[in-house]
Amino acid sequence: MMISQKQLPDPGHFVFIVNPYAGLRHSQKMVSQIELSMKKDPRITYEVILTEKTGHAGLIAEAAGKRYQENAVIFACGGDGTANEVVNGLYGTKSVMGILPIGTSNDFCKNALSTLNLDELIERLPQPLIKPIDLVSFNDRICINILSLGLDSIVQEHATKYYRKLRLPGSLLYLISIVSALFTQKVFKMRYELKIINKEGKEDTITSDSSFILAAICNGQYYGGGFNPAPGAILDDGRLDVCIVDALPLLKMLNLIPKYKKGTHISSPAVKTFSAVSGRITASGKPLPGNADGELFREKDVSFKILKQALPFAFY
Repeated sequence: MMISQKQLPDPGHFVFIVNPYAGLRHSQKMVSQIELSMKKDPRITYEVILTEKTGHAGLIAEAAGKRYQENAVIFACGGDGTANEVVNGLYGTKSVMGILPIGTSNDFCKNALSTLNLDELIERLPQPLIKPIDLVSFNDRICINILSLGLDSIVQEHATKYYRKLRLPGSLLYLISIVSALFTQKVFKMRYELKIINKEGKEDTITSDSSFILAAICNGQYYGGGFNPAPGAILDDGRLDVCIVDALPLLKMLNLIPKYKKGTHISSPAVKTFSAVSGRITASGKPLPGNADGELFREKDVSFKILKQALPFAFY
């Protein structure tokens, strides 16, 4: 769901950054479809660039953004990881970002696009609806969707490992990864300080120590193969939906997982939710496992804040 915004001017150049190793492997067919779609509007110029290695998408996006500025839409053609690379490259330029979902889960697109059907999206490529969205800044990086810490990041570590070995579809991949992650560390300790928007609409600061299973800082609604930690998240409302799940016995944790998948977990006594604009999470002990748009890291200290309407985005 999006708040109504004034549509931005249409750019005249499209750059398609294609990850040929993305999960669904539609890249070869997709390039042919892109060319056919683009030729329908002679006013638009375009180029297609295939990535060659990890990190390459970000470098391409940064160079294209600086060259074309507001005159271009730069597409991440891949999964959530490709989108993360591209947004980190584009941030600070004036270029528009678009996404064509060909990854294993495409979680951000479930919130941002009207369909995940690639044929339908490519058919509509020359007519984007361009509006600004928020981003998440954390430490020295940018996150477009969800920043999370704890067990879900261990699940992502396992999913990355299993995908490389087995090439499973997203839903099955994450189910197997959840089961295997439950046999590892399940409880983490932190101290958090959040600048929140309270029920009266005013800013307030809360600080607490926590033994927790996971903490998700959400711009979008979905991650981890379709889990829904923030069913009320909106991409352009200037707020982050923070969800913290307290430590639970294994049986109660297993009962909570399907609710977390459906987005019906909010009323659980073990779940704390906040509407925040910034915060800091500090590990009490070893660095916390984390991920941003599925990109893994381990950090002792994570500071984050909302970047309001920081990126023009191409909606379809």
